[in-house]
Amino acid sequence: MNNFYITEQLNDLQIEQLHDLFQQLWWTRGRTMEEISTMLKNSISFGVIENDTQHLVGYARVLTDEIKYAFIFDVMTTEQLRGKGLGKIIMDAIIGHPKLQNVKSFELTCKPDMVGFYEKFNFSEDYGDARAMRFKKV
Repeated sequence: MNNFYITEQLNDLQIEQLHDLFQQLWWTRGRTMEEISTMLKNSISFGVIENDTQHLVGYARVLTDEIKYAFIFDVMTTEQLRGKGLGKIIMDAIIGHPKLQNVKSFELTCKPDMVGFYEKFNFSEDYGDARAMRFKKV
């Protein structure tokens, strides 16, 4: 997979490509460029860039305190490259990132059909005695 590399800094064209990618996926559809700009300022980005074209072909982001928690969001690849190992490149980059080496707990949410993928990275649905909870503004 040396046709790709990970970057934390997206250029303007790659940010536009991220916006386009977000519009293709059910959980990110409708995200605006302004929201993306704010999100990029407040997350560690993991952009997968194709060497030949310099196009963004995958993305994820992490929010973290760099000690106890790292929350992984928006793991995605372009449709034509799904199943080609880019998700593994992203997850390996996240788990191996220097700022995340002291983190005790990585967390994410996914659809049931993706559980097997994340289990390959030792994620589990076991929260022990804790329960995941959410407050959602209406």
